[in-house]
Amino acid sequence: MAKNKDKKKNKSAEKPDLAVHETIELHEVVTVKQASLLKAGMMESLAEDSKLREIVRKERKISKKAIDEIQELLP
Repeated sequence: MAKNKDKKKNKSAEKPDLAVHETIELHEVVTVKQASLLKAGMMESLAEDSKLREIVRKERKISKKAIDEIQELLP
């Protein structure tokens, strides 16, 4: 268990000290990316063209990755 606590401490030590306005801006970006992720999820089932469906899948992956990366920065 001590190792798990050390990992958590190291993770939090890697987070940058963000100013309040930077934190708010990151929350705004996450909100936009979450909306994009939800919309892409809904649109994927509606897309009839295979190329369009693939573009929507890529957008879902990109949005999910961006959300995960930004959430790692947030306190």
